[in-house]
Amino acid sequence: MPLPTDARPPRAPAPPAPAQPSLPLTASRPSLLVEGSDTEFRGLVHDMLAFASGIVEVRNRLGGLIGLSGTQYTILASISRLSRETAELGVNQLAEHLHLSGAFVTIEVNKLVAAGLVAKTTNPDDRRRVVLVPTPQAERLLAELVLVQCPANDALFEPLSAKEFKSLRAIIAKLSRTGDPTLRIIEALAPDGTLDSAKRMAAAPRPPDGRSRAGG
Repeated sequence: MPLPTDARPPRAPAPPAPAQPSLPLTASRPSLLVEGSDTEFRGLVHDMLAFASGIVEVRNRLGGLIGLSGTQYTILASISRLSRETAELGVNQLAEHLHLSGAFVTIEVNKLVAAGLVAKTTNPDDRRRVVLVPTPQAERLLAELVLVQCPANDALFEPLSAKEFKSLRAIIAKLSRTGDPTLRIIEALAPDGTLDSAKRMAAAPRPPDGRSRAGG
């Protein structure tokens, strides 16, 4: 006959869960750690990835409305605005503004020229260089696109106050310059693009001055 519920012997306490080993930090700069933890830093990276994915998709959708890829749309819009600020906008200036290589920008500009959206004229001060200007067709398309572009941008940045927008603009301007140096660090630390090469570099003896071989 089973014992009444209140007469059953107490259950033995469950054994404690084994302690999980702590994860190595993914950043070491004190400014990126909160109380010695990189949890907030990881959250920031993931939030930035989510926003970057969103803004790229918005750009692609806007470009698609006028028959262009997202990159082509960005290049065309930049030509339209920058050509108002300088009378001699060239590929190098455009590439620097967009943080893209000159070779890549040249390829995409040539596609826009073939589509009748960008015209190339000769630089009066240096006939070997060309000046980029949007065509009337491009200006018409970009003006019509504002019907969708303006509400989309308002929604994309809706949570920001004017003060927050100003701060974000300054922060992103700083971060926009860190990509290439960071890629060079990865290439130096993992020369053949594998984790094994990174392990070999980490195990290699350091030169007498204490600098890592990866850093040169």
